[in-house]
This record gives sequence, C-alpha cells and structure tokens, in this order.
Amino acid sequence: MTVALEALLRGLHYRLLQGSLNVEVPAIVADSREVTPGSLFVCLPGYHTEGGEQRADRHEFIPDALSRGARALVVQREVHAPSGVTVVQVDDVWLALAELSSRFYRQPSQEMTLIGVTGTSGKTSTVYFVDAVLRAAGWPTARLGTVEHRVMDQVFPARQTTPESPELQRLLRRAADQGCRAVVMEVSSHALELRRVAGIAFDVGVFTNLGRDHLNFHPDLHHYRQAKGKLFEQLASGGKDAVAVINVDDPAAEYMISVNRGRLLTYGTRAGADVRVLQSEGTPQRTSFVALTPAGRCEVALPFPGPFQIANAAAAVAVGLALQIPLETIGEGLAHAPTVPGRFEVVNPGDDFLVVVDYAHKPDALERLLVAARALAPQRLLTVFGCGGNRDRGKRPLMGEVAARLSDVVFVTSDNPRGENPQAIIQEIVAGIPLQRRAKLHVEADRWKAIEQAIAEARAGDVVVIAGKGHETYQLFADRMVPFDDREVARAALQARKTLSLQGGTFAGRG
Repeated sequence: MTVALEALLRGLHYRLLQGSLNVEVPAIVADSREVTPGSLFVCLPGYHTEGGEQRADRHEFIPDALSRGARALVVQREVHAPSGVTVVQVDDVWLALAELSSRFYRQPSQEMTLIGVTGTSGKTSTVYFVDAVLRAAGWPTARLGTVEHRVMDQVFPARQTTPESPELQRLLRRAADQGCRAVVMEVSSHALELRRVAGIAFDVGVFTNLGRDHLNFHPDLHHYRQAKGKLFEQLASGGKDAVAVINVDDPAAEYMISVNRGRLLTYGTRAGADVRVLQSEGTPQRTSFVALTPAGRCEVALPFPGPFQIANAAAAVAVGLALQIPLETIGEGLAHAPTVPGRFEVVNPGDDFLVVVDYAHKPDALERLLVAARALAPQRLLTVFGCGGNRDRGKRPLMGEVAARLSDVVFVTSDNPRGENPQAIIQEIVAGIPLQRRAKLHVEADRWKAIEQAIAEARAGDVVVIAGKGHETYQLFADRMVPFDDREVARAALQARKTLSLQGGTFAGRG
C-alpha cells in the first residue's frame, strides 16, 4: 500500500523546503531503524525534562534514515538533505505524526467504537474489565495497553502503554480489517502530552484517578493533571456522540468534568454518582458489590480478590451503560473477567498464607494496595517493594512512609535501578520511614533474596505483598536487562520452603 504525500499533507499547515510532493509513501516511521525504501521519516524533536527524562532528537538520525532508503522527511527545523529527497517543515511534528499516521491508515478509529482509559492507577484493570464486558455482549474486540496489545486473538508485545502514532494506527487498522467492533485502550499521560492519540475519534473516555506519577516528565502535578484532561478535551473532535466516564470519588474529577466536551456519566461511592457502588465486600477468593445505575441494580462478583478493583469494575459498568449493553450482560462479563497480570495476582491460592504480586509503584497506588490487603484481615502484612531508578525521586520517601504505616514487616529492595545506585535509592526510601517504625524494617538490595526472605518469614494467616513490578518479566540495571518475574521468583521460593518443610528443615532463602 502506498499513499501520495500530497494527499497525506492536505489540510496540514506546512512548508515545502525542497523536493516534490508527488511522492508515493509506502510507510510512515519515526524511528530511523524502521525505515524501509521509500519511507516517510518523521523527525520528532528531542527533550530533556527537569526530572531527568530524555529523548533523542530524531533530526540527528536523518543520515541513518536516508541510508536505509527514506524518500521524504517531515521536520520541525531546517535540515540539510540531498537533492531528490522531499523535505517538509511543520510547526508541531508530534501532532503532524499523529495526523499523518491516521490518514495513512485510512482513519480506522472512525470504523469502530473506541474506548480510552486514562488515570494514574487502574488503567490496565479497567481495560481488561471493559473488554470482558464487551466480549460478553458478543463484540469482537482489540485491547491495547501496558501488559500486551491484543487484536482479536492475536497478541503483540507492548513496548509502551500507548504506542507511537504509526504503530497505534497500524494496530487500529488491523483491528478494523479483522472485524473488531470495539477497541479498548490505555491512554497514558505521555501519549496525551506528545499527541500520540491525536486523530483518534473516541466514543468513550474513562478517568480512573489522579496521583503522583511521571514527575520525571511533567513539571508538576498541575501539568500532569492537564495532560490527563486532554483526553476529555478531545472527545468531541472525532465527530462522534462521545461520553466521558468519570470517577467522582477522586478530587481531580471536577477538573476532568470542567474540560470534558462529551456527555457525562459518573461513577463512584458518592451520592449522586450515576453508577453508585454499594454493599461491597471481599474475600481471598472473590470481590463483590452492588451498583445502582440509571438502568437499575447491577450485581457484580469478580472471581478474584482485591477491593480496590471495585472502582475499576464500576468504571466498566458505566462504560457498558454508555454503550447500551444490558446490565445482566455487564454482570456476566465481569463475573468471568480474567485475572489481570500483576494486579493483585495471587501466586499461591490454597496455601495457608497468601502471596500477592502487584504493579503498584506510586505512593497512592501502594496505599490502595496495602489497604486492600488489610481488608482481607491477615494476621500480619509483609510488604516487599522498591522504587525505580531515573524516575521521580520525590515519591521514594513517600512510599517508604506508606509501606511502614500499613505493613507489619517491610522489606525494602531494588525495583528497576536503571542508571542509579540501588543502595542510594533504598536510602531515599528509608528516609521516609519514621525511626519508631524501623524495627520492622529489612533492607536487601537483591530483589530475589528480599522476596525469599519475606516468604521464609511468612506464617499461617499472613499476606505477603510484592509490589512494584507486577507483570514485568525483567529487571533493568545501568548496563543490562536481566530476566526477572516476581511471580516466578515467589513460586520458586514457595516451592523451596515446602521442600525444606517436608525434609524437616527451615527455609531461610538464598542469602
């Protein structure tokens, strides 16, 4: 498939610096390594934030793109290119990339129902729950997000929560061509700020909550909130009768409602919420609640523990209502919802103590996780966690304080240290733990050993929470990425404990 460059640019404000617009483009790419002969290479500008996040300026990779056969360039500043190469300048390359990608793939979002979910926490679970509701209604779907991208029954690895515009639009075109009726996707604050989802016509936008995150990218919480709000500012731009589904229990709800350009459907526990949660309860096996809705009473029973999932499931109820799916079908879909990888995932069902793995890596997410674990009434709560390197340093002492306040025993360890010294990260976490609470603190930089130590210490009736990495299957260091899955490490430690118990020994871990 090729598309004329002139047709792709029609309606955009641009300046032709050299060459001809009478060029057939077989691909749009923003990574020079993905260039194939004839490609249009879009040169995204680099950035360096105050929080330390960096991105290379793609203009510097023009020679590499040309060596691989790029035939045309879209740039934000004037560059040197050989004669015969078309060069087009635009004011906003991020926006241009999104609009060019949408046009190249024939605006696939116009052919399907698009549900976008944004928020600090709960995006992945909400996407899984909405997808379960849609599938129960018989809708062929695609699901895009942090864990993986799935189109019908084909699964693709997820390099980013929300892919760059060319990959995103390619996935949407694949979904449309394969007969998907709906796509439900996570929409990150990066994607909104960098315009990756511009040109997508959303039918429903969902807001879960707002907490502290990504302050290595956004200047402050105010700008972070604004970035999230862009999803709701965009709702009416696609020409659809779009609906905003907003969690009114969150303090940022008022802002999201104020910028919303679609219709409004709220959910939460507050009186006046359109979908109001009542009578919730949880056990180590299930989580249930009743939702009062404009269409009547909806009884929901999720087949796994995790009281904090109630809000995410309520969001799915509201999305189902917005799409006119019967309440009975919504309840059926949620009753058969899959366990979300790395989200309050119990790795040892049936044992006399629980081991739970969760992706919580922000202060508010960790607090919700530990409160949910406390709701299971454990004898003791043992928590293993760390903080990522080259990310928001300000959250480290906050997470230390949360863990110490809500846990009986805390194991502070490494997460993904990246380019930072793991011990330095740990010291910043520990600084947030009051001195009077440090008696129950263990420090072990080796994450494998920390998990083993926590499982070795667990007794009947305890809950062990391993937080921070969730579904991830790797650990990032300055010079390498190594295989590491909290769930598999925990299972290995549990098996070693059982083996030693049968032999009459005491398991104390590798350390």
